[in-house]
Amino acid sequence: MTPFLKQVAEHYFAAGDISGRCFVFPNRRSQVFFTKYLGELVSRSGTPAVAPAMLTIGDFFYTVSGAAADDKVNLLLDLYGCYKTLNPKAEPLDDFIFWGDVILGDFDDVDKYLADPEKVFTNVSDFKKLQDTYSYLSETQRKAVESFVSHFSTGGQMTVDPSSENPGVKEKFLQVWNILYPLYKSFNASLESKGRVYEGMVYRRMAERLDSESVTDVLTEVFGKGREYVFVGLNALNECEKKVMRKMRDAGVADFCWDYSSDMVKDVHNKSSFFLSQNVSEFPQSFTLDPEGLVPPSVEVIGVPSSVGQAKLIPGRVQDMDCAVVLPDENLLTPVLNSIPPDIKDINVTMGCPMKNSAFYDFLSLLNAMQLHLRQKDGKWYFYHVQVWSIFSSGLFMHLAGKDEKAMTTVASVKNGCKYYIPQADFATEGGMSGLFITVFRPVVTDPKSTDAAQTGALADYLLDVIRFMAPFLASDTDKAVELEFAKAAYDAVKRLRALNLEILPVTWIRLLDRILNLVSVPFKGEPLKGLQIMGPLETRALDFKHVLILSCNEGIFPHRSVSSSFIPPELRRGFGLPTYEFQDAVWAYYFYRLIQRAEKVTMVYDTRMEGTARSGEESRYIKQLQYHFNMPVLRKFVKAETSAKAEAPEIVKTAEDVETIRGTVLSASSLRSYLDCPAKFYYASVKKIRKQQEVSEDLDAGMLGNVFHRTMECLYNKPEVTKDYLEGLLKNEKNIAGIIRGEILNELNSLEVSGRDLVMENLILAYVKKTVQRDIELLDNTGYGKITMVGREMKFEQELDGFRFKGFIDRLDSIRPGELRVIDYKTGKVVDEDINITDENAQEVVEKLFGTDSKDRPKIAMQLYLYDVFCLSDPRFSGMSIVNSIYSPPGFFTEGVKEVPLSRKFTGLMEESVKSLLAEISSLEVPFRRTDDEGICGYCDFKMICGR
Repeated sequence: MTPFLKQVAEHYFAAGDISGRCFVFPNRRSQVFFTKYLGELVSRSGTPAVAPAMLTIGDFFYTVSGAAADDKVNLLLDLYGCYKTLNPKAEPLDDFIFWGDVILGDFDDVDKYLADPEKVFTNVSDFKKLQDTYSYLSETQRKAVESFVSHFSTGGQMTVDPSSENPGVKEKFLQVWNILYPLYKSFNASLESKGRVYEGMVYRRMAERLDSESVTDVLTEVFGKGREYVFVGLNALNECEKKVMRKMRDAGVADFCWDYSSDMVKDVHNKSSFFLSQNVSEFPQSFTLDPEGLVPPSVEVIGVPSSVGQAKLIPGRVQDMDCAVVLPDENLLTPVLNSIPPDIKDINVTMGCPMKNSAFYDFLSLLNAMQLHLRQKDGKWYFYHVQVWSIFSSGLFMHLAGKDEKAMTTVASVKNGCKYYIPQADFATEGGMSGLFITVFRPVVTDPKSTDAAQTGALADYLLDVIRFMAPFLASDTDKAVELEFAKAAYDAVKRLRALNLEILPVTWIRLLDRILNLVSVPFKGEPLKGLQIMGPLETRALDFKHVLILSCNEGIFPHRSVSSSFIPPELRRGFGLPTYEFQDAVWAYYFYRLIQRAEKVTMVYDTRMEGTARSGEESRYIKQLQYHFNMPVLRKFVKAETSAKAEAPEIVKTAEDVETIRGTVLSASSLRSYLDCPAKFYYASVKKIRKQQEVSEDLDAGMLGNVFHRTMECLYNKPEVTKDYLEGLLKNEKNIAGIIRGEILNELNSLEVSGRDLVMENLILAYVKKTVQRDIELLDNTGYGKITMVGREMKFEQELDGFRFKGFIDRLDSIRPGELRVIDYKTGKVVDEDINITDENAQEVVEKLFGTDSKDRPKIAMQLYLYDVFCLSDPRFSGMSIVNSIYSPPGFFTEGVKEVPLSRKFTGLMEESVKSLLAEISSLEVPFRRTDDEGICGYCDFKMICGR
């Protein structure tokens, strides 16, 4: 196999006068490889030579025009200025930027394909007047225009009102469509007056210039006399390129080298030949390529049930240094680099690392989001917890904060506070990194709905300050070299946008910044002509390798499935020769088949997973085409996920120290339930004292709802005696109850406001409280007593049982009937009869279920009621009183009244025996902390990541 570019270099070096030529390539990478091959020829000849001129096709047009590429944001702003002039009802720039790019893309296509803008952007409302001038349209164009116009008219009559005050979808489209041609003209005139251009404008300008000037004169003016031009490895040509190349062909100053050799590429049924067959016919090859023919490569197809897992295949398949790893999915770049074995020293990444995939870009995005979510109350500024916690999780932030102990203390303090909105004062710190918190956590976007240029300027200054602060730390760490490059690029982008002094919303300014940053890619340093080549599909143009390894060969990724947004409907695009989806399909097909035509081995890897509509697990159409259309032998392999049984974690041996720790711990009903469910869970919680880190809740969860209800009831019943009149007075003053609930919710969420779903929960809690009060009134009526004597609220008890200390908080102790003590527990969750209805008749069954092995059948409240009863029976204050248990379940109160169940002595006796037996087991060194056999419990366990199950 002789690489295409090497054949071109050999041919023209042998022809002589290499320095008198100008070579035009599809991209800079092919230019670099051509230079390498040419250098080798010069070295072997022993005669020095002056290198020829070399340009990409885009640089060729810009060089001839003498123009420089313009910034896309500047073009967008200029376009909007023209749009506002033409449209008195123009929407603000904040809305325009969403589709301003679409208009720029359409203008670019119209120019590059030399379509008549006036004919393309025909004013549909005046279409009837244009019908007599169909002579300027071809048959294809006429049908396309008629098809398009039929969407807006019937029988030549308009069916929509483009001047409507309340436009629908069609009216809105037509309002924009009808000014596209005037907008095109005014936009071009505006740029012309400022000496600025966009790419399509450059292409059209050069093509139209040749209508009145000699191509040799135009080229001589730029490149000098006697120059010959060689177009190398191009594929899909736009009409401007074709026109220029025709003029150069006819003038005898151009040669054409098309990479069009293998039977696969030339196959008339293969879309890869769509453009090249026309190109070779119109611009004949300058010499014969691959005279000995090409042998089809061996093809290996590997299915991997993982995206990142594909990269893990590389070490065993890249021993051949003449190998290219092609990444249609740029997100795999980092996993691929991490998978390269250390013995491969020479690596060249031609695709560069995109800014949008960097940690620095993510960090800037978090800063911007934080600024857009500021809150102010009582003159103080607060930051939304989601962005703050995300910033704390940023590797870059922690890289800096981790250098100072006091800074880490501040991070821990803010996290432990679990505040919904975090006051600026909480970020006050001292030490080496105090500047980090002052720089990052300061309010800038104080009015997100304002279009004041001073505010967007302040936002830009804020980002510049953060980058300046971080840069020295990044520069001092060689591992952060790439992030430092991203920081530099971001700094330049922010300065450029800052200089425009835009009067737009902060969110729009941030979107514009994103557009700039998304175009940034940091190149990797390395020897471009040695070692393993890692590149995207576009970088492979005109290059050849013995072994090609392509990852992400899934349909929709390779070829890439994308339909560019456009105001020009598909039927008009086809009619006027503008690129369509089929155009992209043919381009991608050529990229693939040209890449593999000289390879000896091709390895194609795809992700076999099927997850919803985003990931189908379908292999690329190219794999099927090779197998079924070209009848190529394809070796298939599948990598399976490891399914071997996981080794059982060793049992947790109990030590004397563990037992001492447990005896020194105050246990509760929930800790005993935890032991019954899973002794290992009890071990981590009660012996090792491991606690799950508290997180900020976005909404009230079930536990928080219960907390708010408990504290509200505690506040309302905060009297020695609660009378019927008092309870009825509570119901009449609903606002007072609502105010207490609102305060408790704010306290529970650590928030400044109650909004969204929490407003619904607030009303639900209010309904619960009112219904509970109503049931207490009914209870007083039914018993004939006029008051409830309050014995205690949230009453704490501690007691020793068999050498172990226990504690509990009884929600409410009261008395209605003389000599009777009611033990009340509030439960806002689901409560069934079995949880409370414990009598002498079913006591044995309840205890057996409670201490049984089936966790699903275990009573939820029985252990808690038992301990509460023991506390009260042992307390001399309640000596001689009969005990009644009651569960106050507000959801149940909507269908039935208060349930009261007298204490079952049989139940307490059986429970005493069982609890003693359980405590003996807990203190026995012979019984390890075993893991539960019910893996359903593991799914909700806080310790599942460390347990080893």
